[in-house]
Amino acid sequence: MLENLKIPGDQILAVSFTNKAATEMKERVEKLLGRAKASKVTLSTFHALGLKILKEDIEKLGYSKRFTIYDTSDQLSIIREALKNYRAEKAAFDKSVIQSKISFLKNRAISADIYPKTSLFDPASDYDMAIEYCYHFYQEKLLFYSAIDFDDILFLTVELFKKHPELADKYSNRYRYIMIDEYQDTNELQFQIVSSLTKNHSNLCVVGDDDQSIYSFRGADITNILNFEKKYVGAKTVKLERNYRS
Repeated sequence: MLENLKIPGDQILAVSFTNKAATEMKERVEKLLGRAKASKVTLSTFHALGLKILKEDIEKLGYSKRFTIYDTSDQLSIIREALKNYRAEKAAFDKSVIQSKISFLKNRAISADIYPKTSLFDPASDYDMAIEYCYHFYQEKLLFYSAIDFDDILFLTVELFKKHPELADKYSNRYRYIMIDEYQDTNELQFQIVSSLTKNHSNLCVVGDDDQSIYSFRGADITNILNFEKKYVGAKTVKLERNYRS
């Protein structure tokens, strides 16, 4: 793309799932092209990309650009505070279970406002009622402290693009050639980010194997790869049917 098609490096985005894979890609591209050319290409994980976008534009969501990222201990501390304020009979709730459910909901692009309207919410469940309260309380506290958690890196990127379509345009025009590895492991948030980034073009190449999805527990949605040709009509599929690895 760089050498033969003369595509500017700063228009190319390549995304992998792990830091190790992204680092390996950078090293290989540097060997092929030299550091100067390679440095213009964005080679990263989804979370590194989300962080880059938030550092530029998170102020549009009411957070400071100098936001902090809370770890599990910080998250549980806010949930503990939420439970102290929760008006319920003296039922005991596990903070870790609530934190895990909030993470689960975020990875499926379900906000605190949307949660009670989904099939995942049961108003007869004491836990679901507590989770609804804690989720609202938790997000309000994060905003107050200008802090985000790990799941917010993608969750807020999606929110940014939804509330400010002009930003989706900005990044879609910036990254005009997009490649994604292990596409079968993308979740709803990642799917929505890719959809936003390709809104002004369809220069998207994904690699994946629907038999190798391993992140369903993190919200990976196999239909993202199964329905790829329906979303991107006219996509060319290249089948790699010989196993060179073993």
